[in-house]
Amino acid sequence: MSKKKQEPQLPPNLDPESDLPPDADIEERFNDFWKKNGAGIFGGIAIGAVIVIGFQVVQYMGQKKETAIREEFAEAATPEAKLQFVEEHPDHQLAGLAQLQVADTRYADGSFQEAADLYASASKVFEDPTLVSRCLMGQGVSLLQAGSVENGRALLQAVAHDSSALDQTRGEAAYHLAVSYWESGEKDKALELTDTILQLDGAQFWAFRANALRERLGADSVEIPNS
Repeated sequence: MSKKKQEPQLPPNLDPESDLPPDADIEERFNDFWKKNGAGIFGGIAIGAVIVIGFQVVQYMGQKKETAIREEFAEAATPEAKLQFVEEHPDHQLAGLAQLQVADTRYADGSFQEAADLYASASKVFEDPTLVSRCLMGQGVSLLQAGSVENGRALLQAVAHDSSALDQTRGEAAYHLAVSYWESGEKDKALELTDTILQLDGAQFWAFRANALRERLGADSVEIPNS
């Protein structure tokens, strides 16, 4: 019986493309590997480092910029300074707050149309629906005071029935709308709005005022539960 001729076996861990002898020790093999692959390894490490460091720098610079914007907002003490802040950072949430604050000031000064415009601008900047509804309520009341009755009523009606708005904001919108109808002699609509207010759990102040208005309208007041 003939024996099968055995293939010559290569020494273990031998790289056929290496110039090292088969009996090269570990250190020699390591140096040979590093000579061939070191540049690629360093390149990969460098790319990874650039990505990580770049992300950290962007994150740091973003935080630093945000801190600077907040400090700038805090330093804007006058309406003029707040409006300047808005011009420099028109899309920032603090720009919406600055416009809201100036709008409240303009309303208190009797500049109702300017206040309405500022409330409208602020509502387009805010992302929080509770702040948006606060702005729209202010815009609606300002328009009523400026003589744009239908537009003002439409906004107040929308806010009064907006479930995403705070009860306090809904109550205020409904109350001003009720007064508007009362002043124009539309008693039934005014009473309907007082009912709306009295159904809100978190509008205690406006519920008391709604009851006072009901008494003026000759209707019975409604007991207001404690919050």
